[in-house]
Amino acid sequence: MNDSEAVLEANREFYRAFESLELGRMERVWMRERKIVCVHPGWRRLTGWGPVMTSWQRIFAGAFEMTFDIRDASVAVSGDLAVVMVEENLTQRGYDGVMRSQVLATNVFERGGAGRWLMILHHGSPVMAPADDEPPLQ
Repeated sequence: MNDSEAVLEANREFYRAFESLELGRMERVWMRERKIVCVHPGWRRLTGWGPVMTSWQRIFAGAFEMTFDIRDASVAVSGDLAVVMVEENLTQRGYDGVMRSQVLATNVFERGGAGRWLMILHHGSPVMAPADDEPPLQ
C-alpha cells in the first residue's frame, strides 16, 4: 500500500470511528499530542487532547446514529504530513429527530510511530450554497 492509499484508509477509519459513536475508537485515530486541532461546524477551534476528545464525547452523547456518505476525496502527501479533503453527507438521528447536513472537511494526518497515519486536524465547514441543480445567481 502506498502513502496515498494508507492515508485514505486512515481517513476511512476516522469516519468509521465517527459512525461507531465510540470514544475509544475515535481516540485511536488521533495523535495523542497537544498540537491536535478540531473545528466542528459552528464551533470554536479546539486545541489539545482533552478539549478535542471532550468534544467527541459530547457529540456522541447526543446522537443515536450517524451515517456518512463521503464524496470527492482528494489526498496530498508531503513527507510525513497528508491532507485529505472530502464532502461529508451526514445523516444523524438524535434527540431532535433526523437531521441531514453537508460539510466540507479538511483532515490532516501525520505519520506517527510504526508508520501509522494519525489525525492531527479535522476542520468541518457547513455547506450553505444552493444545490448543484439550481441556476447560479447573476
